Amino acid sequence: MKEKIMMLSLEGYCCSQIIFILALEHLGKDNPDLIKAMRGLCGGMGLTEKCGALSAGFCLLSLIDNEKAKEYRISQLNDWFTETFGTTSCYMLVGDDDSRKETLCPTLIQATYEKLTDLLEW
Repeated sequence: MKEKIMMLSLEGYCCSQIIFILALEHLGKDNPDLIKAMRGLCGGMGLTEKCGALSAGFCLLSLIDNEKAKEYRISQLNDWFTETFGTTSCYMLVGDDDSRKETLCPTLIQATYEKLTDLLEW
């Protein structure tokens, strides 16, 4: 999976887009407009908010889950992410350091997607 993530990154996709590309492939769907829209979550929404991979995870749970399970799973994902990475802030994770983005982001995307597959029982 890491190679796929790196390939998509080299093609210009960001973390939130990659989460949805992987999820849509799993579901056997294609939605270029949704992938384009997910760009709005890249870089933690301007490096000021939650990590784009985490925000995309919230969106994916909202898309797939029923209302009661969604709220619980969003909370679980947020708690897991904070425990795993120490913060949910994109800026705190990578800041303006391009080399940190290149090393941390693929690992973070993969771990987040794998946690989502666990939560969704895929």
